[in-house]
Amino acid sequence: MSYISKSHPLCGWLRLQPQDYARTMQELLNQRDDYLLIKPDHSGPAPGYCAWVWSVELPQLANNPYYAAQIIERVGDLELSSSQLSDAIEAAVGNKLAELQSVDSEADKLRAAGGLD
Repeated sequence: MSYISKSHPLCGWLRLQPQDYARTMQELLNQRDDYLLIKPDHSGPAPGYCAWVWSVELPQLANNPYYAAQIIERVGDLELSSSQLSDAIEAAVGNKLAELQSVDSEADKLRAAGGLD
């Protein structure tokens, strides 16, 4: 079965089937309208909508194999990005940490040799 899908308004990586897109957009608009009564200068999704997506909508969607596959793929993408970022941080910071240890070690040796402990 083929669906015409649209990107989720908050989780752009998630492609929604028409009925699910309509439901999330209705929730987005309801939350926006309610929040604008409290904070008229707010822009972007209302905090209540963001909370609803993470605590209600995504857990429900995860029960559907169509969405579960997308969530699993996204987790894999995020894990890969995390690993790449970790490697980049280690490359950038690791050299400086080794340099710091060398400097501290030399200072410790000089303190000990000079009786400055």
